[in-house]
Amino acid sequence: MTTRRTAVRPVAIIADDEETGRMLLAESVEQVGLAPLAYDNGKDALDAALLYGAAIVLLDVEMPGLDGYAVCRRLRGDPRFTTTPIVMVTGHEDPTAIGLAFDAGATDFVAKPVNWALLPRRLEYILRNAATAERIERLAYFDPLTGLPNRQRCLETAERQFAQAAQAGEAVAVIYLDLNSFKRINDTFGHSVGDAVLCTVAGKLARAVEALAGEPTHLSLARFGGDEFVILVRHNDARALALRLAENCNAAFRQPILHEGLEFYSAPSIGVAVYPQDGGDVATVLKHADTAMYQAKTASATPIAVYVPAMSSRLRDWLELETRLRRAVQEERITLLFQPKFHLEDQRLSGVEALLRWCDDEHGEVSPTRFIEIAEDSGLILEMGSWVVRAACRQLRKWLDAGFSVPVAINVSGKEFLHGDPARVVEMEAAAAGVPTALIEIEITESVLVRDSAKVRNALESLRRLGCRIALDDFGTGYSSLAYITRFPPDRLKIDKAFVRNVDHSASDAAIANAILSLAQTLGIVVTAEGVERPSQLEWLRSRGCEEVQGFLLSRPISAAELEARYLRGDAGDSSLPGDMAPGPAALSRQTPA
Repeated sequence: MTTRRTAVRPVAIIADDEETGRMLLAESVEQVGLAPLAYDNGKDALDAALLYGAAIVLLDVEMPGLDGYAVCRRLRGDPRFTTTPIVMVTGHEDPTAIGLAFDAGATDFVAKPVNWALLPRRLEYILRNAATAERIERLAYFDPLTGLPNRQRCLETAERQFAQAAQAGEAVAVIYLDLNSFKRINDTFGHSVGDAVLCTVAGKLARAVEALAGEPTHLSLARFGGDEFVILVRHNDARALALRLAENCNAAFRQPILHEGLEFYSAPSIGVAVYPQDGGDVATVLKHADTAMYQAKTASATPIAVYVPAMSSRLRDWLELETRLRRAVQEERITLLFQPKFHLEDQRLSGVEALLRWCDDEHGEVSPTRFIEIAEDSGLILEMGSWVVRAACRQLRKWLDAGFSVPVAINVSGKEFLHGDPARVVEMEAAAAGVPTALIEIEITESVLVRDSAKVRNALESLRRLGCRIALDDFGTGYSSLAYITRFPPDRLKIDKAFVRNVDHSASDAAIANAILSLAQTLGIVVTAEGVERPSQLEWLRSRGCEEVQGFLLSRPISAAELEARYLRGDAGDSSLPGDMAPGPAALSRQTPA
């Protein structure tokens, strides 16, 4: 064997059992800037190619051990050599020999005796074509953002691995991974930050896969689309190895992803399915791994789920529920309830929050958390949000006709700001119902405010120009920042119930609530405390100067008719609170007619 290799140059693998041929081929590849690795037999050439890679492979046909055709076929079976030029250099130039060479996967055929003066130019031509082919392959089969194989390459690799596993009596596990909070990151901070996070995620997953590279197994990682990644594991005990790898992937996300001073905790949901136990083809096993991933996403116990047949029926239930929800919105079979808010100083009704509810004929009362998630995932949230504004405006009209002026707070999701036009919806529905927009308050979450985009700012400014008030909901649970609040100060901060829950006996929660109250007082912002359920919470908030409260202690969400009876008309019920709930007047006065 003759070996002359320079580390900084790409490698050319040469296999020829004649020493003169090896020497002249080595000189030719050096003229085109390659480092030759020359061998006198096919096996050593194959091993070197698999170990070092190659920019080009030059093979004699007749050699000891593996012949050139066999080496060519083995190389083409490796995904790394899909576009690598392989040139057969041989004295056989009959049609049969040429056909065998191209059938084995050869790129070109050079007949002996070789024109050595012409060969370097021919190699340059072959390499240029190969470079073009490689660029085309990367565009077709690799994700340009992360550099990982894309969906198409993953599917082709899976087909090959399944076939090889069937021949070898092995199994192939499919690990399907999805980032739970990536949409929130994208919607809040923009796609450039989202792209940076995805690249970091790809790096974390690649390192987790590389940690198992020493195992006697076949592993491949791909970006399947969006924030979804797929790992293929071919092994005798693929299920156990895949679970181990899934645990390693999950552990990699316990530390935050850092980007430009921000910390992101993007925990994954991971599903695992195995060929042939969970399906006899790639499409079925991928579908079942995806189903297991959704099971992990909806379950709180573990972020990793292994497919079992019962999961498919649960996914069908989810899709069926989405269909029923879409029909309910279109047929207006959803309803609004109203949770009262009260001034603490004079105990009068200060307004209501409109809350959407859905009672399905078959499933009964469906949790808002569940059907809002379905609406967000399916894009139905825009149509649903418009319906809420329309229904709230119509109810406002009825109250005004009855002589009552009741401010109504409406929740607007981040997707409505990013993909819709909330100000236009409010303006149109308020005009159609003939109600003043000043009676409408828009509740947004911190993630909407933190997304410092022109679209969000313009939407908020448009709502302000209409006369709507802006409330910042669930304050303290998201990406809180004084910079965002001072740049676009809301009219109201709502202390999240997570901090109100133990405010009367937890020093840390009390400190957070005190800080929010102090901040709001300095900025001239009204504070509403959510989730008040005990008299001691109410007294603590009153003593610290909190202006408004809402919660089950005062009133659960109720219908418009019940709200009128209890708090507006005062002729069909008692609006008094039990005397031990709070000091001072026993009654929360009904709203004075407008």
